[in-house]
Amino acid sequence: MSILKVVEVIEKEKAVYNILKSCPYEILKQWEIFKYKKGKMFLKQGEIYPYFFIIIEGEANIFIMSHNGKRYSQSIYTKGNFIGELEIFNNIPFSCSIEAITDIKLLALKREHFLKWYDMDKNISRYITEQMSFAFYNLSLKSAEDTLYTLRERICNYLLEEYSKSSKTNIKIDKDTLAAQLAVTKRSLNRTFMEFRKEGILEITNSQVFIKDLDKLKNLTKKNI
Repeated sequence: MSILKVVEVIEKEKAVYNILKSCPYEILKQWEIFKYKKGKMFLKQGEIYPYFFIIIEGEANIFIMSHNGKRYSQSIYTKGNFIGELEIFNNIPFSCSIEAITDIKLLALKREHFLKWYDMDKNISRYITEQMSFAFYNLSLKSAEDTLYTLRERICNYLLEEYSKSSKTNIKIDKDTLAAQLAVTKRSLNRTFMEFRKEGILEITNSQVFIKDLDKLKNLTKKNI
């Protein structure tokens, strides 16, 4: 890929600039751009990929697949998130699968160039360490919430987090993705949504939830248990 395209991405996206601002010229020349369509599983759990990735457009679902095909979503990644930073140092198989939630575009750097960059650039070595610590912290919180709180409480927390981002009471959802994120079956998710509907808290369609009683929803969160 032309280094001019890399510079264009850096200048356009602040999240990418913070990562690549100290990247040496010889490494900047080695970046590639990968594009995938919505719904594409572009990295598979158990496979080895000799690349380090940075999302520059779109969203991706990071999930673990069990032997019986059940998904457990660990996180939703967006612009500026890394993929492969855990596996690339020792060239080990990916611990999760990655699927595009939307059309997605990524910067990709081969392992040999990544390791050289990591040794040369103190900015990226510190940045990756900070991001990994943040990711482990969030994963620990999610694990505790999945274990300690009921599905009703976790759905409440999810909806309130989404509401806090835009202050809109209509929230778009993908039930398959949400079920995987909450580590439950879609049937259990639908049953709980129906309970909320009967209680006059939510109105639900296939792709959207409308919060009818925000105060009541807040009172059901873990903070008020």
